Formats: sequence, C-alpha cells, structure tokens
Amino acid sequence: MTLLARWQQLLGIRPEEGRTVGLFFLHNFLLGIGTILVYVSANVILLENNPERNLPLAYGAAALLMLAAGKLYAHFEHHLGLQRVAVRVLLAVVALTAVLGVLVAVGHSVLAAVVIMAGYRVIYLLTNLEFWGVSAVVFDVRQGRRLFSVISSGDMPAKALGAVLAILIHHHTELLWLLLTAFGAYIGALLVLQQTNRSHLVEARSAARALRTQAVAPRLQRWFGSSRLVLTMCLSMLALAAVTTGIEYSFFVNVKHRFHDQALVMRYVGTVLAVAYLLALVVKLILTGQVLNRVGVRGVLLALPVVLLAGLGLFALLPAAAPDALVLYFCGLFITLEVLRRAVFDPVFLVLFQPLPAAERLEAHTLAKGLYEPLGLGLAGGLLFLLPDQRGLTFGWMGLLVLVALFFLHRTHGHYLAELQHAVGRRFGAATDEAEAGETTHVNGSGEAASPEDVRAHIAALADKTTRAAATDALLNLGEQALPTLLETLQTSSDEAIVRRVAQLCGHLRQPASRRGLVALAQQPHLFRREAALRALRGVSPLAADAPTFQALVQEELRLAQLLLHGLAATHDKAVRASLDYEVARVQQRVFGELQQLYPPHLIADAQRGVAHATRERQANALEVLDNLIPRPVYQGLQTLLEVDPVAEKARAFDALLGPPAAPEPLPVTIIRRGEAAFTDWTISLALQHWQPTPATAALLLPHLHTPNLLIRETALDVLGRFARQQAAAYTHLLASNPDLALPLMSHSATTTAHISAAERVAVLQHTALFAATPANVLSSIVPIMKEVEFAAGQQIFAKGDLGTSLFIVHEGEVGIFTGSQQLATFRKGDFFGELALLDAEPRSASAVAQTAVVAFRLDQEDFYDVMEERGEVLRNILRVLCQRLRLQNEKVQA
Repeated sequence: MTLLARWQQLLGIRPEEGRTVGLFFLHNFLLGIGTILVYVSANVILLENNPERNLPLAYGAAALLMLAAGKLYAHFEHHLGLQRVAVRVLLAVVALTAVLGVLVAVGHSVLAAVVIMAGYRVIYLLTNLEFWGVSAVVFDVRQGRRLFSVISSGDMPAKALGAVLAILIHHHTELLWLLLTAFGAYIGALLVLQQTNRSHLVEARSAARALRTQAVAPRLQRWFGSSRLVLTMCLSMLALAAVTTGIEYSFFVNVKHRFHDQALVMRYVGTVLAVAYLLALVVKLILTGQVLNRVGVRGVLLALPVVLLAGLGLFALLPAAAPDALVLYFCGLFITLEVLRRAVFDPVFLVLFQPLPAAERLEAHTLAKGLYEPLGLGLAGGLLFLLPDQRGLTFGWMGLLVLVALFFLHRTHGHYLAELQHAVGRRFGAATDEAEAGETTHVNGSGEAASPEDVRAHIAALADKTTRAAATDALLNLGEQALPTLLETLQTSSDEAIVRRVAQLCGHLRQPASRRGLVALAQQPHLFRREAALRALRGVSPLAADAPTFQALVQEELRLAQLLLHGLAATHDKAVRASLDYEVARVQQRVFGELQQLYPPHLIADAQRGVAHATRERQANALEVLDNLIPRPVYQGLQTLLEVDPVAEKARAFDALLGPPAAPEPLPVTIIRRGEAAFTDWTISLALQHWQPTPATAALLLPHLHTPNLLIRETALDVLGRFARQQAAAYTHLLASNPDLALPLMSHSATTTAHISAAERVAVLQHTALFAATPANVLSSIVPIMKEVEFAAGQQIFAKGDLGTSLFIVHEGEVGIFTGSQQLATFRKGDFFGELALLDAEPRSASAVAQTAVVAFRLDQEDFYDVMEERGEVLRNILRVLCQRLRLQNEKVQA
C-alpha cells in the first residue's frame, strides 16, 4: 500500500473520492488564505483604535452588510443556479478584495477599519456559502459525515499561516502585500472551482418527496421554510453566533489591555490564532470522523454549547484584579471555542442539512449562514456597544444565549431523524405503523365449528394449485379455530411450501398465539423457515418481550455473514463468489426482517428500500436512518455488508467487530454439513463440487444423496463416484455401512445419458436473455418446473390463436415464428419465445413451427407463479427484459 493510500485510508477517503477531495481541499485552502489575510488586515487597524467601542461598531456594520449580501446570494442562487452563482461569487470577492486594498492604501481612519472589517465578514460569508453550497450537492449525507471535516480542513493551515503573518506585520504599508496575496489566492480558488465544475455535476437536483406530516407553522415558513430542522438549526446558529462574537471581542479587548504595544498585541493574537487553527486542523483530520462515529450526531451537536457553558461558568472563579489570569482564561476559552466550532460543530452542522432535498438544502444553508448568523453577529455587536465593560452583564447574556442554543440543538437531532425518515419514506404518503399494519388482515373467524381433521384437510389442499385459493379462504374464515393445527403444522411439517403458506396464514390471523408460533419458527436453524416467519411478521408491531430473541438472531446472522465473507475472500472462482454473494444478500434481508421486530417496522422498511434504491442520495439517507436508530455494533456489521469495499476489508471489519470466526472447518464443509436448512441448492452444489471428501467426512454426503432436490442429488452422486475412484477402500467401507446407497447409484447411471442434468439446465437459463441477470441461486429453483420437450422437423409447437400458457427455451434446433405464410423470426439455441404467456394467458399472436428437430424446455404459467411467489427476483428480471424489448420495438416503429 502506497503512502498516499495509507493516508487516504486514515482519513476515511475512498480511492474513487481522492481527486474530488483534493480539489475541495485546495479550493478551501485558497479561500482560507484570502479570507484570513483580509481578517488580519482589519484587526491590525481596529486594535490600534479604541477596540472597545470600534469592534462593536464593526460587528454591527458587518451584520448589516452580510444580511444584504446573503439576500443577494439567495436571489441569484435561485435564479441563476448554483454552478453559475458560485463562479460569480468568487469574481465578486476578487473585486471586493481590490476595493479593500484601496481603502488600506488611502485611509487609516476608524471608519476605514470598520469598513474593512465589514468587508472581511462579507467575503467570509460569500466564500462560505459558495464552498459549502457546491459541497452540499456533490457529496451525500454519508460522504458528508466522512469527508466534510477533511475538505473543510484546508482553510486551517491557511489561517494558521495568516496568523503567523500577523505576527510579522508592523506597519500599514505591509498590509497591501497581504491583500495582494489574498487577491491571488481568490483567483486560484476560482480556477479550482472551474476545474470542479468540469469534473462534477454541480446542480441541485432531488427526487420528488411526499409532503411533510409535521412542518413549520405556515406563518413562519417565510422565514424558515417548511422544515422544523431548519427552524431549530437557524435559531441555535443565531444564539451561537452572538456568543462566539462576544468571546472573540472579550479576547481581543483583554489582550489589548494587557499588552499596550501594538507589536506585542499582534504577536500575542497571531500566536493564539495559529495555535487554535493548527489544533483545529489536527482534530478535524484525525479525530472528527472517529468522534462522530463513536458519539453520534446528538453528542457532537451538544458538545459545543455544553463546553461553552462550562467555560463561561469558570469566569466566576477568576479574581477581578488579575489581568494575567484574565488574559490566559480568554485565550483558553477562545482556542477551545475555535477548535470545537471549526473542527467539530461546523462539519456536523453541514451534515444535518444533507437529508433535505437539494434545493431546500441550499436554501437552508443560505438562511443559516446568510441571515441568522449575521443576526447573531449584529445582536452581539448591539449588546457589546450598549453594555461596554459590564463584565457580569456580558457573561450573563452570553450564558443565557448558550442555554437557548442548547435547547434548540437538543430538539434539532429529533428533527434531523424526522428528515431522514422523510427522505427515505414513500413518495406518495408517509408510512405509519397503522398503515403498515393495515396490509395484514386481522381475522377472528366465522364461529363455524371445525375438527382438527377438517383443518388438516384444508392445509393439505394448500399444496394443490386448483384447491389452494379455496383452502386459504376456509382457513382464514375458521380463524382461531384453525390456529392450533396451523401452529402444529409449522413445527412438524417437512413440506417447505406448506410451511411457507401456513406461516403467511398465521401472519394474517394476527393473534398472540400466531405471533408466538411465528417467533418460534424464526428461531429454528432452518433459515428458509426463518425467512418465511419474518415475512409473515412483516409490518406487525414489535413486542418488547421478544427483543432478546431477535437480538440473538441478529448476532447469529452476523456470525454467518462473517463466515461467508471469509469464504469470499479465500476464493477466486467467479461462480462460487457469485453464489456466496447471493447468500450474503439473504443474510442482509433476514437482518432487516429481524430489525423490524426490534424497532418501528415502517422505519426499517423505508431504510431497507432506501439502501436498495438506485440513487446515491437516497441510499446515503437510508444508511443514516439506520445509524441513528439501531445499536452501533449492529449498524457497523450491516453497513459493512452494504458497502462496496473489497471483500478482504469487509472480512477484517467483521473480525474486528465479532472476533475471529468460530468455525474451524473450511466454508465448503460448513455448507455441506448445514445443507438445505441454511443454504440454497446452487451453493450446496458448488460446495460439493469443490469438496474433497475423506474417509472421516464422507458420511456428510449421505443426506444429499437422498434429497428430493435434483441438482444437489446429482452433484452428490458425482462426488460419490469421484470418491469411489480415488479412495476405493474408503468407498467400499461407506457402501458396506450404508447399503441403501446402491439404489441411487444405479438410478443415476441409468439416467445420466438420457436427460439433461439439473446443472446443465441452470446453464441453459443463464445463457437465456430473459434470465441472464438472475442469480444462479434463483435459477436453480426454476429447474424442477423445466419440462424437456422434443419436436420433429416441421411439427407445429403452437398455432396462432391458441391460448398461451407456456414459455419455450430452445436448447437444440431452430424454431420459426409465422403469421400465415410470412416468417417473422427464427429462434435458435438459447433463444426463448412465448414469454408473455408467463404473465397473461392470452391467445397466441403467431404460430411456432420446428424448422429442424428441436429439443426445448417448456415453463408453464401455473408452475412459474409458484416460483415467483417465493423468488421475486425472477419476476423483476422478466419485467426488465420485456420492457427492454418493448422499447426496442417502439424505436423500430418510430424509425
């Protein structure tokens, strides 16, 4: 690993993000140089001229100008778009810097100093709005959590450099060089911004969302928008801006009183600023991301006001007549404030607005920074001007405002979670517990008497497609009367299809006993039964009494995921990796189902839909919902499964989370040992193919030799045959111990050459466009319903007008599609036709005739419905391919 890669890994930067982060860091560095140099220039003049009275005037003038600049920025951002307004902002900043340079050159008055300070604040505001506006639309909420502290740390070394330069400034003429340097830095930032615009889409776009169920009161929406998050955040920003200004003022004034010589004042101030910014740089780069991950958004939000409140409280302990102690106190308070504000609070403040729609996000940032922060600055300036040298009063109003900020920030976190839920919720209407519960019918039963034998007869009828619907209605009508027999079936039946359907019936009945039966089913080691139980429980409100059970199941799933990830990391076989990826996806789905029994089901369901969503923004918002809802270790495991990191890194992350894997045996042996209770038949088949049985482990084959699953049985027989050839003595001993093995061996040898094997059928499906994107683990479930059919040359397969109920896949030969005498198409090996019959039984629109001898597979609609009921991926892929064909047909018609 290169030094750059190690550095990026330390900072949480992914390889594909390196260039983008570099551009933003450089952009922020150049902006920081320009801004701090203007700041130094203003302070050099102001600290020479009665700062007790002139600093508040400068704050007030700056607030007014910032309000006007923020209003203009908001107007142009709305009408011009972010990309164009960002460039114009930097052009305006360059021009404003030039104006300030003229003021420094020709005027040394207090008025000029006040104008320069106000100009600095306006420049700071505009560069801040421009930089964070672009960042807010380029990065999503998850990237923001990782990267905002990194990209915003670029201005810290720049400000430290400016502070060092302040130490060296002794005369007004030298200020011109600072402003000239700032001018060049802003030109450089403009060039970097143009490069960013060329490589990224800097545009405020978001998908439509449902209306908020809890919005700001209509009379306040003009000032805060409709989001309560923006309301509480803006009010807390106002209070914090006033307190920050008060502390900065107190620091400057006390330093001026302690060191009367201007050179000493600037040396002391410059040193403190340099230390503060360097500390903030280290904290931002190294600690902010880790602190945010460990403490969470709420803890980081409240850290600044809590520390400020404690710091202000220490003031009461200081002796009034100790100027050295007073200077040290304000120095420490100022450094602490700057480090917390720059390194911790600002990045999190920006993350908070990321769940908002892009346009609303930019508007919220402009409101907070362009309206309410200047209002806080102006409020502090007015109070400081009206209450000069009133030590107790100054700290009194600052303490009161910190309490106000603490109150609003405490409420902000709840509104942040609400915005995340709104961002990942359904577009048309918000999901609620009642709405989700409404999807499941609560049935009490009709009161008609029925014996257990009658109920068992209805349950047996669920296996027949022709009687299934009537049997389902009958069992639902019986309600509680049928429940004991249904629950008995869940525990005793060996028919997985029956267990799945009975579990769904129990979910519809919504009785305490049915829930207990489903929870017991979920605890079985048979993971397919667990999936059926979790589906039946979907949308049902969780019970606190069941929490330990589902917490244990989540941990069990994470342990299984750890084994699968280690298996993935240990193999380079593409088929095996794809199969294990599917098993990991199953684990992920089960974890979401178990979380729905621990937390509000609609929130987990929305988050689950969000992480599977195509847009990066919605995925990020969904992950952020989970991060703020479920325990940290569980979230870290789930996030690792969802991330696109290398498999080896995922395995190491699970080892760090759970400790080393518990199973000492290789993963193929674990898969073969646990068998169909835990894994799909395709995964078991691949594990058997890659397994070398020994005399001690050959007995693991026995259950797979007698399974009704054709794919597993054929593969197990092949492995047994290989074992017989390679280890004849051990095979003879195995056969002697299990004489019933002779029959499946004879049957296998008789049918191997007569039929297409199950594995070959999966390969046929994989090479058919209709199923090409479907995982082999799902295709193997289609194998049992594939009927091998043969047609002689010239034989009609179906005629135009026949009722279509089957899809055909050509395995050998050619099939022609005709309308009358006109041939429309020719299908060869791997092609399929009649696919619409799988979805809708309508008359055939053309005839199909075998051009040569044809071997094909027929899939009947009724059988296919059963597969789609269990494996939704099949239907999704069919719809996708059909849509592609429809688009191509439309393009041909238009052409």
